[in-house]
Amino acid sequence: MGKRAVIYVRTSSEQQGEKCSPTEQEADCRLFAEKQGLIVVNVYRDIQRYHIKNKWVEPSGVRYDRPGLLAMLRDAADDQFDVILAWREDRLYRGMRAMLLTLETIQQHNLTIMLALETFDPTTAPLKAWLAQVELENIKERMTMGVKARLRAGKANSGQDRYGYRRVGERIEVVPEEAKWVQQIFAWYIAGVSIREMRRRLIAGNAPQKDTPAPRRIPWSFHSIKGILHGASDYAMGVKTQRREGESFQMKLTPILDIVTYRKYVELRDSYIFPIQQVPKIDFLIRGLLYCPCGYRMGTRISKASRDQWDGEWEAGKIRGIYTCVCKHEELVSPDCPRNIKNTEADWNVWQQVCNAIYHPDLLLEQSRLLVDELKTDALENGNDKELIEKELDSLILNRQWVITQARKGVISEIEMDRQLTDMSIRAVELKKQLNAIQEAVDAQLLVDWEAKVRQYLADLQEGIQALHHMPNDPDEQRKVIEMKRQIIETLVEKVSVDRDHLLTVTIRLHLLGILEKTTGNGGVSNNGGQWPTDGNGNRFNPSGKVTGFKSRIGHIRVSANWIMQGM
Repeated sequence: MGKRAVIYVRTSSEQQGEKCSPTEQEADCRLFAEKQGLIVVNVYRDIQRYHIKNKWVEPSGVRYDRPGLLAMLRDAADDQFDVILAWREDRLYRGMRAMLLTLETIQQHNLTIMLALETFDPTTAPLKAWLAQVELENIKERMTMGVKARLRAGKANSGQDRYGYRRVGERIEVVPEEAKWVQQIFAWYIAGVSIREMRRRLIAGNAPQKDTPAPRRIPWSFHSIKGILHGASDYAMGVKTQRREGESFQMKLTPILDIVTYRKYVELRDSYIFPIQQVPKIDFLIRGLLYCPCGYRMGTRISKASRDQWDGEWEAGKIRGIYTCVCKHEELVSPDCPRNIKNTEADWNVWQQVCNAIYHPDLLLEQSRLLVDELKTDALENGNDKELIEKELDSLILNRQWVITQARKGVISEIEMDRQLTDMSIRAVELKKQLNAIQEAVDAQLLVDWEAKVRQYLADLQEGIQALHHMPNDPDEQRKVIEMKRQIIETLVEKVSVDRDHLLTVTIRLHLLGILEKTTGNGGVSNNGGQWPTDGNGNRFNPSGKVTGFKSRIGHIRVSANWIMQGM
């Protein structure tokens, strides 16, 4: 039976796609596989832009984070194939980091790289990758120099055209239909029309928008209208500014706005700008945790009365405001969205629900029992697997010695000895990886008497919460109490949902394994360096430690409920 092979295909631009399209690459690789007797089990493709770190990037050979490449290397670890087949070596990598990642994987999992148009040599791969990276850097430098030369000559270059203009060859011309709406938007602004009303009129008037690579989610978003208003200077002065490598270049355009309109706009805009008081939002206990039915995290807004009365001194309950839905487009607003809710109402409600969940932890303990049962089953299975793996590792050591002895006696050749020892080494690596994974799993001893540990943790929480029920008179102590409440909410609450009737559903999440590994004891210091409140016996309380992280899903329990109703 032939070896299992996968095909990797990459193109990073339309220009490259014309020279070696994905279809042509795959066809050549399949023909090569057929001649070599390989069985193609999968095809991995990096042929489109992908999103990384809040920006879209091309699947360049220099990049090591290509989705198709990473998926292929992950599957290699699961022994899903024996051969990686590519059109040419530069399809796999054109940079050192991508090359090292690929070569490390094939060496670790004893894979083979084969190329349809070239011969792969792992000894020269680093040199080729370095040369390819140098070549790309030289190409990039030459392209940058060409772009700068075009911009210095006043010629249009790549980049998004501002609404109202379009590139025609090396010139940028006015689009009459769009320019008409630009003038209309500024006329509306000067007349005092709100952006919401502008949007409604633009949609009703079938105002055209710029073409985009992806379909627009909504027509005439607030962001699009504000972008036109922010470009007032360019529209009036007839200037397009482009920047390359720290240099700025200006191109002359035909103005769309007259100077009189521009000056009226600037005067009106500046009259709306006023210094905003930097009022702290310490009283907003659930900021960043409250979600509306539209799917957005609700924003915070401090009331005008609180801003006007703010004198730099904070007092408990003095700062009032609302949590508000940030969705501004009517068609995206859920019919169940409350649009806003007072911070005092929401914070008090959630705090009461958190207290009630801790004082009546039946739901939490029930979910904990289910998780512990799963962990015990996994621990038992892991224990059995560990014993079998250790026995096989011991057997490999004995077999290794036996093979070496047989070779010394001349029973088997050195070539056969090397082959068998290599196979044993590969198997030993696989077994050690499995053993490490088992050792990193949950220790069964950790689950002994788990309920008592969790109840003790909850009892400590109850003592701490009890100490926070009474607000002291001193402002500094008041601030500490509210900050402690905020820390408790961050520790226990993953999410709060609100509906149109202002019913709040709180999702409590406990890091059960964190509690079992390090149960919360009396005494301690809060994360902000201040002392935690004490109960009537002088015992201190600290909910922090290893129980605040929500990144890992392993060992957590999550319960969503209206905890006030649950406790009644």
